[in-house]
Amino acid sequence: MTIESLLATTAVAAAAATSTGDTAFLFWGFILVGAAIIVLALELLLPTGGLLALVTGILLVGSLVAFFQYNPSAGWLALVLMIVLGPICAFYGFKIWMNSKLAKNLILEDEGPASTHATSLLGVVGVAETPLRPIGTVRVNGQRHDALAELGIIEVGTAIKVIEELDNQLKVRAVEPQEKEST
Repeated sequence: MTIESLLATTAVAAAAATSTGDTAFLFWGFILVGAAIIVLALELLLPTGGLLALVTGILLVGSLVAFFQYNPSAGWLALVLMIVLGPICAFYGFKIWMNSKLAKNLILEDEGPASTHATSLLGVVGVAETPLRPIGTVRVNGQRHDALAELGIIEVGTAIKVIEELDNQLKVRAVEPQEKEST
């Protein structure tokens, strides 16, 4: 076998490889990238605990293998595009998604500091419904509230005055008889 016949055989084999088999690898590379994008979009809608994100990663690795099988240059180009364009597309995709109606229904909005009172109860007089040792329940303006006694124990039926509003609790003190008459 001469060198010329060996080169001719290699050229024929290379031409046969690029005709049908390699284009299938290119086709599957693009199909797997598209499937990865669809599965990643489903990850936003379905509570899978990251399982679909794992499937997305596997699909992207499979697409890279297919691109490298087609041509090493195509494989490197696909790898660089995934590394560069992947985070950029994810950033803008999430930005657009956050403004969608679906995302607004899925994500809780911050309503500011929690307050159970529409108006301030500072200085309002009420009555202890349970013993405050130091925590119990009081009735102020006809509504029950959790309360914390400022000092000591306040017995049931004792008049109280609100001295501070905490997040979801009132801080109260027992009202002295002369203070009760003045209010």
